[in-house]
Amino acid sequence: MDYYLILMIAGSGVLAGGAAYAVTGRDLGGGGRAAVALACGLLVAAASLFVPYLPVLVLLGAAAAHLVLRRLFTAGAALVASGTALVAGCSFSVLLMMAALETM
Repeated sequence: MDYYLILMIAGSGVLAGGAAYAVTGRDLGGGGRAAVALACGLLVAAASLFVPYLPVLVLLGAAAAHLVLRRLFTAGAALVASGTALVAGCSFSVLLMMAALETM
């Protein structure tokens, strides 16, 4: 049973990092692109410790927001906005799970 949880957390982090690496391809160079992918992967994996699959959905929403905002604003503003949305969404999903567990 523990192996499934570890595999799910690692898979969430790898999926998040891969998606972030693919989405930020046009905006960042090699080192910055890898750093953003690593940070997104670690954030989603850390949030997945508390909430199983919501952080992956939050990442998909933040990636979609980034792709839309990149067309409307500069790449830097889109990265800041999507990063803020990712952190806020992961925090909200953890708080949502805490509230749900508290009322059980």
